[in-house]
Amino acid sequence: MKSDWLWDRKISAREIIKIFSDKDNPRFISLAALLLSRKNSAKEVFSDYIKRKDFFLSWHAIKKQMRKNSWNDPRIEYWQAVYDAMKQEPVFANLRLQESEYPISMICREVGLKIRQARQKTGLTQEEFAKKLNVSQQVISRIEGGKQNISLETLKSICLQLGVTLKVDLL
Repeated sequence: MKSDWLWDRKISAREIIKIFSDKDNPRFISLAALLLSRKNSAKEVFSDYIKRKDFFLSWHAIKKQMRKNSWNDPRIEYWQAVYDAMKQEPVFANLRLQESEYPISMICREVGLKIRQARQKTGLTQEEFAKKLNVSQQVISRIEGGKQNISLETLKSICLQLGVTLKVDLL
């Protein structure tokens, strides 16, 4: 186990092994976020530091910590891609049911579908649309997938950018 990523921390290799062997350890998320912000190799991370299953189950919290620490760089996108690839593996199929960061409600699903249809009608890609709204493509994906509960102000901005009218029918 290399400790090159711990250059500014006073943590022994033994302590790292102990922390990473228990995903419920209070320091697991913060140190995993630090590790992933400094390493570009999934092979190295999973062979030397974190179990794949622990990464998979903790990714949303790790990502949140990385963003909180202003480590909002391509490494987050890289590790998100690793996570997304893992979601396709049969071994993680049952674990996906435990994900709870983005619960899907029927209203969010319906609104997301209508937003997707309107965006596609305009010929915009998710990335192009995201730039117009000054958000990431991942945010657009979550909205269109019904996984993000957006505010009415956000919905109004989306409608303005798409050139569609917002009609709210309360009953």
